[in-house]
Amino acid sequence: MKSRFGVLMAAILLGSCALSGCGGGSSSVSAPTSPSVSFSASSLTFGDEAEGLASEPLLITLTNSGTAALTITSIAASANFAETDNCGSSLAAGANCAINVTLAPSTTGNVKGTVTFTDNAEGSPQTVSLSGTAVRPSTLTGYCVYGTGTGPCGVTSFQDPGDCPVGQPAVAPAGGYCYGGGEVITDTSTRCRVPGRYPPYGSCQATSAIGSCSVQGQECGAAGSSPCCSGFTCTAGADGSSCQPATGGNESRARSSRDRGLADRLR
Repeated sequence: MKSRFGVLMAAILLGSCALSGCGGGSSSVSAPTSPSVSFSASSLTFGDEAEGLASEPLLITLTNSGTAALTITSIAASANFAETDNCGSSLAAGANCAINVTLAPSTTGNVKGTVTFTDNAEGSPQTVSLSGTAVRPSTLTGYCVYGTGTGPCGVTSFQDPGDCPVGQPAVAPAGGYCYGGGEVITDTSTRCRVPGRYPPYGSCQATSAIGSCSVQGQECGAAGSSPCCSGFTCTAGADGSSCQPATGGNESRARSSRDRGLADRLR
């Protein structure tokens, strides 16, 4: 009986040693290494930017806070935004890189998007949210305003359709007052020739400041409401008129209530 008991105890001890080690020895297991991604900002908000132009860049810093190299497959900005970066395809542990993001709208209205990062870190793909407002640029009237140096505008203006064609976009409008009256807005990027003056150059006058427009689902056609953005038309529906895609049909009109609610929440 004792012999059987001894054999059983020996087997138990041998199994225990196999699992945990016996005889005062030591063993160690190396901690796993992996990359980890963090960003300097979780979202970027841009101001107003004219359709067809690009804003000043806003910066995102990507840091590999892990213990292994980060392999970067792609960094991509969604529609109406653009990005440039110096991250490359691999980022060492503890290193960081810069991503410059711009609002570059091809439409007008409130725009939202993301920068998406695809890599070998946990949680990939990661995103940073983007938002901004795309507005319509001013247009020029065809008038050339001469500056005398005593103020933003001179004493007189000359009609010069050749140098300031009507409807040309005003790229950098700036406000000011001319002698004898009202406020004008000039486009400092467009230079026109003033006959009989030296120096013979002035600036083209714009009709109005940059203005916003309504996106899909927002009210239109009522006094005080903004016109529909490029690519949308004011469409009548059972619950009023709203901006809908120019090519939309019954399906777009049927969704007008939902779209308006969404647009109101995004304002």
